[in-house]
Amino acid sequence: MPPRPLLLALTAALLSACQTTTITTASRVPLPTAYESAPARADNTDIRRWWQAWHDPVLNQLITEALANNPDLAIARSRLKEAQATTRLADADRGATIGLGLNAGHLDADLDNPLGGTPLARSDKINTHRTLLASNLSAKWEADLFGQKQSDADAARYAALASAEQTHIAQLQIAAAVADAYLQARALEARQRLADENIVTLEKLAHYVEARYRAGHTTAFEKTEAQSHLSAARAARSTLAAERAAQARKIAVLLGKTPQDYQLPASSADILAHPPAAPGGQTPQGLIERRPDLRARAAEINARAAKVASAKADLYPRLTLNFLGNGILNIDSDNTQKSLISLLGASLQVPLFTNGRVQANIDAADARLKTALLQYDQTLLQALADVDNAYQASDALATQTRLLAQARDEAEKQATDAEKLYRYGNKTLADTLSARLSANQAAENQLRSQLAQAQTLIALYKALGGGWAEK
Repeated sequence: MPPRPLLLALTAALLSACQTTTITTASRVPLPTAYESAPARADNTDIRRWWQAWHDPVLNQLITEALANNPDLAIARSRLKEAQATTRLADADRGATIGLGLNAGHLDADLDNPLGGTPLARSDKINTHRTLLASNLSAKWEADLFGQKQSDADAARYAALASAEQTHIAQLQIAAAVADAYLQARALEARQRLADENIVTLEKLAHYVEARYRAGHTTAFEKTEAQSHLSAARAARSTLAAERAAQARKIAVLLGKTPQDYQLPASSADILAHPPAAPGGQTPQGLIERRPDLRARAAEINARAAKVASAKADLYPRLTLNFLGNGILNIDSDNTQKSLISLLGASLQVPLFTNGRVQANIDAADARLKTALLQYDQTLLQALADVDNAYQASDALATQTRLLAQARDEAEKQATDAEKLYRYGNKTLADTLSARLSANQAAENQLRSQLAQAQTLIALYKALGGGWAEK
């Protein structure tokens, strides 16, 4: 058979051997249509910027600064640029490679003529002076008959998408971390105010007991008891400032600022007293589309699937086209001398025997794909649980906070009444101090519940995938 028909027949045979690889990448987790504990109502809450629902300008500004300057986020973005460059490299590998070479040289030769002394020799010496230029042009291209290079490019592209989701995860976590530290700092400030009010009340009571003791109307035991409770209140107050400063330094680090020079701005908003309602209208299907860790897992599955296809392509032949052209120019000759040589070739590599290497590589790639599928299912199950846990906890803490507010009002009234009755001699000091301590504890419990409710809302927004936006 002539060479050209033989080449066409071989190409047709290779193309007929190429089959589409079917790879199952669907999750086996049955997706519910709705959450168990989510409110049925739909609202306009933008979970991409969920912190704005608190209507605290200071919090908004802090999170904006953190998303612009946080070091961890800068690292994630740098890794994304690396992944994007790898994608461009994989795309470039699909095309041809062309190279150009250029060489120059000068030859000076003064040699004895082997024919010297004979009639054939013009001279006893041979003198040669030449300047030569040589160039070569080479090109190489591998035909992607079975899609290996395309699969490698797809794998790199999906890896870059997974890296992009890592930046979204970083945004989500940073926004939540700033908000949590901010809420804790504000809660500690509120606890400081409660402690100051408690100390003032106990100081007044201790002064009153001291006066009664001097007048001989009470015992030294009651005097010591009042002072003991006052000292305990002052001791509890002493650590709150340090705890609040620690949260401020945490915010500074998240903002990429030096913690030693940072001062947390004051805010007129009572962020703990007025938390937003839990977002409604959220669905499990929206969770898959929104939550960045699930999106990253999905991109990883696609990347692994592309790698399986790439590994299977090693079972088939490879066709490579090569071109080489050389040229030499003698520029010192009277008659310019030049030579041109060109070569066009094709090479076909057929994997006849690999001692199981190709199949082992396919099996490894397939195992990595199955692992990625299992990891996606695991992440999805945990994400579904996270959302309903946060919804239920948020609802329970909202109820608890409301009831604790009632308990605080009742305990404060009881403590005030007990102090009045003590002054009129109708209550003992022990009863009065006990009532005051109960009122203080009720106020503390309410504040802690408010903080827990706010933190649970943050956890809910994180579980739903809120806190990031496409650029």
